[in-house]
Amino acid sequence: MDQIETPEINQTATPITLIEVTASDDGMTGFIKLVKQGENPPPVTKEQLLEALHENRITYGIKETSLEKLAARPIYNIKLEIAKGVSPINGEDGTITFYVLRDSEYRPEINLEGAIDYKNLDYFQIIKKDQVLAEITKETAGTEGMNIYGGIMPTKHGRPVPSPVGKNTHLTQDDTLLVSDCDGVIRFTRDTIDVNDMLKINGNVDQLTGNINFSGAVTIEGDVSDGFTVKSGGDIIVKGVVENATIEAVGNVHISKGINGGGINRIHAGGNLKCKYIEHANLHIEGDINADYIIDSDITCMGNIVLAGSRELIVGGDVRVFGELRAKDIGSESERNTRIEVIGIKNMDTEAMEKLTKERDELNARIQLLAESAQKLSQSRMSAGDDVMEQLAMAKKQILVIRDKVDQLNAQIQQIEKNWTMEFPGAILCKRKVYQGVKIYFGEEKFHFILDNIEHCRIFWADGTIIHGSL
Repeated sequence: MDQIETPEINQTATPITLIEVTASDDGMTGFIKLVKQGENPPPVTKEQLLEALHENRITYGIKETSLEKLAARPIYNIKLEIAKGVSPINGEDGTITFYVLRDSEYRPEINLEGAIDYKNLDYFQIIKKDQVLAEITKETAGTEGMNIYGGIMPTKHGRPVPSPVGKNTHLTQDDTLLVSDCDGVIRFTRDTIDVNDMLKINGNVDQLTGNINFSGAVTIEGDVSDGFTVKSGGDIIVKGVVENATIEAVGNVHISKGINGGGINRIHAGGNLKCKYIEHANLHIEGDINADYIIDSDITCMGNIVLAGSRELIVGGDVRVFGELRAKDIGSESERNTRIEVIGIKNMDTEAMEKLTKERDELNARIQLLAESAQKLSQSRMSAGDDVMEQLAMAKKQILVIRDKVDQLNAQIQQIEKNWTMEFPGAILCKRKVYQGVKIYFGEEKFHFILDNIEHCRIFWADGTIIHGSL
């Protein structure tokens, strides 16, 4: 706490009272202490106390009643609070309440035998026109404070929520309610809600229908035959089998039976994949995969792979997963070649990188404008006066200074790019056995078997190395 005293009073034989004024480090509280100089000094007045405060720049939050009491009944050698500032009050962030469930909040039904009912299509939320999807509570403004010197203490205003408005939705009632424009299927993109119209195919996708390309959700009551393509701007539901076909969905893919691929055509889902089984398929799934078993397939999964059912097996093929892979058995007794890779991410200071890159780009744009201005000045300097020559010299000097700053920023960006580490958030979880023939990688780092087979294990990455733990 800084102590600020009034100007020193010359010591005389006449008793006097010194007024010491101090303030807290944050400038929010002021204090006065009376000190006797001699016996029975005359009491101080309220006006003297105010003058001492003002001499020390304390002008706000002065407690007038306390000053009056102190002047009437002096208290010596005790520091008394005599001024108090007002702390700022931060505003509250806006919030959003969703009245529809996200994909991750849905779970497939499990029967008494513990098997998942992959024919449960209630996973897809069907909503009606004008249905309320979400409610927004708007942010509030903060209230500024003030310190005892009369200085404003800044506040933080609440942050608004990102707009949840997506396809076929709009805000109403002073932008506090999100409602649907049509009947359709819900799809989340982060906190944005889309409502997609649904296309229903009552039979198979085959020679009678041709390929399907639809902007909304697609429901197929039968199979998707060999060689055909189904593309959707939303979710795809197939109640039969997907043969060696191409499936592309911006949202989720739900296949009630399974996938019998030929390893040529590809299935791509921007959301999750749920099906009974996967055989000889080529998949790229941005979300999670839920199935009973996977055999001889080439798979990239940016979420989790959860095998649940009667077999819970993965054997053969090449599987890359960003999250967790959960299975009962991995590989086979015949030691069939099965490759599993946990995908990693580079860990670097992306916020600092973005800030430096933005600053560098802005400076480069400024250099471009100065260069264009310098070129125009250079073309007119033959017939111009000294003012133009000075402007041209100044522009060239500014360009050199800014280029030097750009070089410094580039050096900082390169340093950040060098200081990165690799992280692997995923893991391999095996309920029963991992067989020889299974090759497990975390990026380029290979897991080495100590025993012939591994049972009840969790294999994960920690502190720069692969860890073999028990499950």
